[in-house]
Amino acid sequence: MKDSIFHLKPWAPRLTEVANSIIKKIHQATPELEVLFMGAAALGLPGKNDIDLDILCDINHLAKYKDILTPVLGEPKESTDKLVAWEFTQEGFEIDAILSDPATSHVPEQLATFEKLKSDPGLLEEYKRLKETCDGMPYSEYEQRKKSFFNERVLAGRKD
Repeated sequence: MKDSIFHLKPWAPRLTEVANSIIKKIHQATPELEVLFMGAAALGLPGKNDIDLDILCDINHLAKYKDILTPVLGEPKESTDKLVAWEFTQEGFEIDAILSDPATSHVPEQLATFEKLKSDPGLLEEYKRLKETCDGMPYSEYEQRKKSFFNERVLAGRKD
């Protein structure tokens, strides 16, 4: 569903309501799983106005939880031995949900980025300005600038 041009949309409070509604449905089916709502929408920033959810489970239980979550989230767009990914639209918002094991996935780095942005208002404002300056540029250029910002400004000096 990626557009070739990055179009910045103002943050909408409804994003959080829709995300919480989906998380509630996931927890009704699998209360034992942790679900993380991250990304620009969770930070209250303008962006694509999409909802990024990470559902965490042990890699050995991916197939089990895929079967449990498919009636809730629909047919996955991708399913491998390391992750299951769903992509759908709800109330006009694009939803990306990924079921994975944090020990073998993108989650630790993404969570570190999210937490650092959430806890540093100055850095969060820098990220917002970056997004604003990228409005209307090729999506690939936006992704590259965002990646550079995360590596150079957000994750620089991080100790694992």
